[in-house]
Order: sequence, then C-alpha cells, then structure tokens
Amino acid sequence: MKEKSSIASPIKWVGLKPYRFKKYRTWINRVKPGICGTYASAALVHDTFLQEYKVDLAKDDLLNGLKSVIDDLFPYKGTFPWDLKWGLDYVLRDIPELKVKMSLVPETTVVNVLNQPNPMPLAVGTAKLFGSNYKNHWLLVYAYGYNQDGKLFFKAYDNHGRYQAVVPASQTIGCVWIEKQDIS
Repeated sequence: MKEKSSIASPIKWVGLKPYRFKKYRTWINRVKPGICGTYASAALVHDTFLQEYKVDLAKDDLLNGLKSVIDDLFPYKGTFPWDLKWGLDYVLRDIPELKVKMSLVPETTVVNVLNQPNPMPLAVGTAKLFGSNYKNHWLLVYAYGYNQDGKLFFKAYDNHGRYQAVVPASQTIGCVWIEKQDIS
C-alpha cells in the first residue's frame, strides 16, 4: 500500500479561535452549481454583525440577499474577488463605519489583517490552477500559521461542513474583508 505524502501543517496559529466559527459547520453549500462566494460572504457578514453589534442575522436572509448581488448578478460563471466586494459594498452601503476591502494577494493581506488589534476574518479564494483540492472556491479564513519549513497555511470555514479546514496559502488568490472605520 502506497503511503500518502503530506506536508506538515503548523502547530501554532495566529488569528481568531476556531470555536468562534464552529456555528458555521452547519452552513453547508448544497446548491448546484455551488454558491461558495455567497456562503463565505454570508458567514463574513454574520460574524461581523455578531462581533460588532451583537446581532445574530438570519442565515437564510443573508444567503438569499447576498446570492442576488454576488453569484447571480454578473453574466459570467463563477465569482471573483470584485464580485464579493461589490456585493458586500452594496449590502453594507448604509453602514458608514463598515468598509469592504479587497486584495489579490492573500499571503500578505491575511497576515496583516489578522495581526491588527481586533482582527476580523477574510473571504479568501482558492484556485484550481494553483493545485487546490477545493479547486476554484471561497473560504472564510480566520487564522494563519507557518509549518517547520516556513510554508504559510490558512485555517478556515470551508462551507462544506468543516470549520477548521487547513489550506496552503500558496493555493489561494484574492481576498475580501470588512474593516470597522472610525467615523467620529
């Protein structure tokens, strides 16, 4: 029997604790074709409102509302970082203290965002082109770590029932997150 090779994942993680995202293990994307951009965005908005305002938004309302402005709005198949940003900007347009940000380079952005005081999770895209087992998919990343070889990994909710999924950062491209702005 051939032994499966694997790269050791990190022992130490930086960022948010997994138990905060345990509730999303029941938020499973069963739509065909998948609407992973909507699921990652819904979990991002849900977590933001829970942390910032102590408001527990309804999952189905979030999914239905975000699907219309993320996965259904554009004439092409799939979702790109700008689709998530546009949809989240639209949904959060009346809340001036929440600003949606986007980057095409998760490897530096995730580390920077999760090292800020009061960090928030980020929607991060994986890419088939980069060898991701998820193929082209969206995850909600909340922690990062380096293995003993210095390789960067992300810990995430994967919208398939796993809230502690571990993915190599080298298999990701594009990220979107929400920052709270001081508007005083």
